[in-house]
Amino acid sequence: MSDIKLSFIILNYKTKHLLRLVISNLKQLGLTMPYEIIIVDNASNDGSVEMVQQQYPDVQLIISPTNTGHARGNNLGIAQAKGEYLVIMNSDIIFTTANDLSQVVTYLDQHPAVALLGPQLRNADDSVQYSCFRPYSKLTPVYRRTPLGKLPVAQRDLAHHLMTDFDHQSVREVDWLLGAALFARKAVLDQIGAFNESFFLYFADFELCDRIRWHGYQVIYYPNVHIIHYHRRESAQRSFWGGMGSVLNYTTRIHLKDWWTYLHINKQGYAPHS
Repeated sequence: MSDIKLSFIILNYKTKHLLRLVISNLKQLGLTMPYEIIIVDNASNDGSVEMVQQQYPDVQLIISPTNTGHARGNNLGIAQAKGEYLVIMNSDIIFTTANDLSQVVTYLDQHPAVALLGPQLRNADDSVQYSCFRPYSKLTPVYRRTPLGKLPVAQRDLAHHLMTDFDHQSVREVDWLLGAALFARKAVLDQIGAFNESFFLYFADFELCDRIRWHGYQVIYYPNVHIIHYHRRESAQRSFWGGMGSVLNYTTRIHLKDWWTYLHINKQGYAPHS
């Protein structure tokens, strides 16, 4: 077993200032357990690489010559990680105390069937983000990306997906977790594979949850620990034609393309829905 307990894997794309903040945050926590920080830069070309090299020479830096996307970029870091547990995270994540990380590690040590854990994510104003989900219906992506989402039937569909009936204050097994901050058991990913690189930006986290559960492991939402996620969905911003412009933007096209990929992979039958 590795001497390193936690491997922080941070995928960066054009977020130099957030990256500096998150690295500083991790270093200032005062963690007593052995850990490593791995930065994967997805061809940012914004000075991120130079900043890490100059200010944090002890941090592992993987430089991708092209933007490989979410799944492949994270896999570059996962392949190099030596920790027993992986913290797969965006650059817009802030941990409050070292005790939060120790608490998650203790929980994972005591629950070997848990392969993936998501802490509670909170906004900067301390409100709770929806970060655990039930699977999509076939129309959920359409409801999320178009004005059709205002229809009553769409609102019911979205509420079911977002688990708005759940108080988000108790530990529970869930279908899906948002990939912004995930604690993963490295031995399980070595066994079943990491992120599916058929996806570019979306659904790789959801597909991994499906595969973990199919192999008999658990996916856990763990609100006993909460962290700050400075999340802003660019594709969800208001646009022309009462929102129809969002159907035409780049992130929406990628979202729908990755959804089609997910549906194809899902036909393999290893993703039971609730």
